Amino acid sequence: MPGRGTLLVLLTAQTLFFAIIGLALWVLSGRPARSFVTFGSDEFVAGGLLAAVLVVLAAATFYGLPKLAEYLVRAQADNFAFLEKPLPFPAVIWVSLGAGIGEEALFRGGVQTLAGDYISAPLAIAFAAALFAVVHFAKPTVAAIIFAIGAVFGCVYWITGSLLAVMLAHALYDVFALWYVQKEMHRLRVFTAKEVSNDETITE
Repeated sequence: MPGRGTLLVLLTAQTLFFAIIGLALWVLSGRPARSFVTFGSDEFVAGGLLAAVLVVLAAATFYGLPKLAEYLVRAQADNFAFLEKPLPFPAVIWVSLGAGIGEEALFRGGVQTLAGDYISAPLAIAFAAALFAVVHFAKPTVAAIIFAIGAVFGCVYWITGSLLAVMLAHALYDVFALWYVQKEMHRLRVFTAKEVSNDETITE
């Protein structure tokens, strides 16, 4: 497992790579690069409101259905192995911003936009959301949730035409989700349990 500094550098590089590919797909669709992301005050408001709705729904699920929440946390132990050494809150914010900017640039600004030029908008939204879920390499239940969230972002992007709104909503939601998952993984001693399980397997 890379150190914290190396991890943040790698995640930042991934953000830049996703953003560049997304912009390239946008330009390939015949649209001007300068219109890829716009910065209107209404877009900030839309992003903030969407993030608030997602966080409220997630919090209601996590705290209202603790058994489901525990299952979802444990199901992501392998993908979030980098959280074994807890990230400080500024790093959580940085990682979340990277995910919001890079993933939305690629999957909504790039993939969904270009696909929408050749297939119907609902299919383009579903296609981009499916790719969004696949790249997270999650277990089926978690992947289904990621697909649903991606579809929500896709619909909002289709309706508003604002990449900034979905980037902001994605990033703010991830701040809450990553903070919660990290906290719960350590409260449930997920990583300790994995180490014990591995030791037992080796002994056997």
